[in-house]
Amino acid sequence: LRQRTGEDWADVALTLSTTRSAGGTQAPELTPVQVMFFEPPVLYEARPMARAAPAPMAAARARVEADAIAEQSQKAAAPVAAEAQTAQIEAGAYQASFQVPGRVTVPQDGSSKTVLLSQAKAEPALAARIVPELEEKAYLEASFVHEEAAPLLPGIVALHRDGSFIGRGRIGLVAPGDKVALGFGADDKLKVTRAPVRRRENEPNWLGQTRTDLREFRTVVKSLHAQPVKVTVTERIPYSESSAITVESLPAQTTPPTEKQVGDKRGVSAWTFDLAPGAEKEIKVAYRIKWPGDREVTYAPQPGPGPQPMPRPLN
Repeated sequence: LRQRTGEDWADVALTLSTTRSAGGTQAPELTPVQVMFFEPPVLYEARPMARAAPAPMAAARARVEADAIAEQSQKAAAPVAAEAQTAQIEAGAYQASFQVPGRVTVPQDGSSKTVLLSQAKAEPALAARIVPELEEKAYLEASFVHEEAAPLLPGIVALHRDGSFIGRGRIGLVAPGDKVALGFGADDKLKVTRAPVRRRENEPNWLGQTRTDLREFRTVVKSLHAQPVKVTVTERIPYSESSAITVESLPAQTTPPTEKQVGDKRGVSAWTFDLAPGAEKEIKVAYRIKWPGDREVTYAPQPGPGPQPMPRPLN
């Protein structure tokens, strides 16, 4: 709790509500990659008159916005009578209220005050998650089902492993009965290596010949643990929405996945297995892309949160 109201909250009865408010411990997420034809950008210069025309309109809009801001400032400066409100205790699937026992003092200088609302123990399922294309590293992941009556609020959580603070994670709003999965940092007792096994391209010698690009990768996971561990490896191959570009997985050179498509991520597959102490597991992924020899293709992440990188030509 922090507050800067200008007066100390001294020896007050406090009720907190779960109504909504706002690390490198989590394994990275793979986004599907679409292979498409490369279209060079078209550059042009607008005529000077076209650029100068909107200036008077922009100036008028700026004056209107300035007047609106000034009016809002005057309204904010006007005194408003404070109304006393009583807290209402409400419990449901997505919100609840907690009445803090005893009395609490919260200073007005913004310093933190911590209170305990509830505590519970859960028996999580432990697993290691690996995305070798992005990082040759395994991350410990703990998942459990939230069984309390009140929801867990979205926000940052402090993560401790074996009594040591290892970083911070983030959760969304978790309703009772929902599953929670949190990353608990790198697992140094799982060794991960990924390397290209083969890449073969053909260059067309005559007009109309098809170009092909064959790629094969090999990932090896070795356990140094003294007990069996559950491991999930995630890999991807490009996908195409053009009938002129075909992408085919090569079953003879690919380890069969346990999950051909992860959620709604096209081209993203997962391999889940139990790894015995001292054992290692090999996973191979191979695919071939075909397209007309007179065209260029690009790889573009589709879709993904945040700004997307520019498409790049196939090297």
